[in-house]
Amino acid sequence: MLPLIKRIDSHVHFYTAEDLCRVEGSLPYTFPEPHPLTAYLQKLTATGVSQAVLNNVHLSILPDSENVFASFLELNKLQTENPERYGDIKLVGTIMATPDYATEERLAHPQVVGARIVLHDAKPETIGATRFSDAQWEMFYSRLHAHQHLHIYAKEAETNLRVLQQIPENVRVVIDHLGSCHAERGPTEPAYLALLAEAKKRGNVWFKGPGYRTSSSPEVTARFVEQIIYSVGPEKLLLEATDAPHVGTDNNGVPYSELFDLAKAFSFVDAVAQHVSTQTQIPVDQLLRGASGQLVG
Repeated sequence: MLPLIKRIDSHVHFYTAEDLCRVEGSLPYTFPEPHPLTAYLQKLTATGVSQAVLNNVHLSILPDSENVFASFLELNKLQTENPERYGDIKLVGTIMATPDYATEERLAHPQVVGARIVLHDAKPETIGATRFSDAQWEMFYSRLHAHQHLHIYAKEAETNLRVLQQIPENVRVVIDHLGSCHAERGPTEPAYLALLAEAKKRGNVWFKGPGYRTSSSPEVTARFVEQIIYSVGPEKLLLEATDAPHVGTDNNGVPYSELFDLAKAFSFVDAVAQHVSTQTQIPVDQLLRGASGQLVG
């Protein structure tokens, strides 16, 4: 039997049917299927893949991140029952970043590496001057540990920029989905270049994949990755992620679940990395997971 290929999934969502019951009937798109950790690991093993590191990221449709903490217990149970199969897997989590939820106690959990702000398609003008910098948010920032980061997801580059400008400069930041979900505007969109310039100035901002929410074309996504590299540096990039189970739709209304499964998601980031490597001569492995040690351990 051939050894399993070790992968990192720096952005995945694990949740159960019980988690979904809490939001039943409130979603603007097709209700997703449960996506528990155990089934995910079994599916990957069947395709010849083994996970080294997983980051269970707060799922925006859920009202809290209790599913993240539950996944820690689920993996612990698996490792106790079958240490040979599951013992080498490291699971970390990124919880919901609201001042009332991301408490000192929750952030003190040894597997929590960050907290996530979810803004989806929020327009830049909706980000008021103090929306993320009032007294409650300042207290939240002070609770973040040195190894933890603030994770931002917004489709608009300018929205990401306006949020970033309100965050204290000592806070480590990860910008989700390469900073833009509008491939039609191109990687030289003024707001996108301004976001990259702010990231470079701060020196502690990373950009994370998988990138198919930027564009489902690896060639198009690669242009945004190249712009990040030229503007901020390859050490600020982490491509290897699946964003499973591929909830939501692209800008044309096509469900991501019709475009991707786990294998296709990994193939997508591999293709992006290969395109970028050809243009920049940076090794594929560095593009995929070079920043993983700084962000997910």
